[in-house]
Amino acid sequence: MSESKSSHPYTREETEQLRGTFPQRGELCPKCKNHIPEFVDLSVPNATRLRDLDAAGNNFEALRELRRLTGCSLLWAKIWGSHPHGRGDHDPTAPSPYCGKPLRTTRAKQCGNCKSDWHDPLHAKKLKPT
Repeated sequence: MSESKSSHPYTREETEQLRGTFPQRGELCPKCKNHIPEFVDLSVPNATRLRDLDAAGNNFEALRELRRLTGCSLLWAKIWGSHPHGRGDHDPTAPSPYCGKPLRTTRAKQCGNCKSDWHDPLHAKKLKPT
């Protein structure tokens, strides 16, 4: 049985050649419409370690290490990191503390609905409409 090309993990050579593009292989997330890249050079123990770093709040360190291990771009690292359990398995988001609507991500510090921004919790503000 032949494996479909869409499921082949990316090599370091490919990730370095494809900088500036979106991944075209891997599971397709129905929510964000991006392919979740898989990497030849990322072992299961390393992937687990990176997921643990991210879960502990060290997401920048996890993305930096993923890039070092695989040669992928920051864009690809962010796509991989935002799908810890595969396609469409985004963590449920909390509601905005200002309007109650669901936030886009679990780490959101601003609301696209009411335009509130609480990156600095002591100085929350309203964003200007675009």
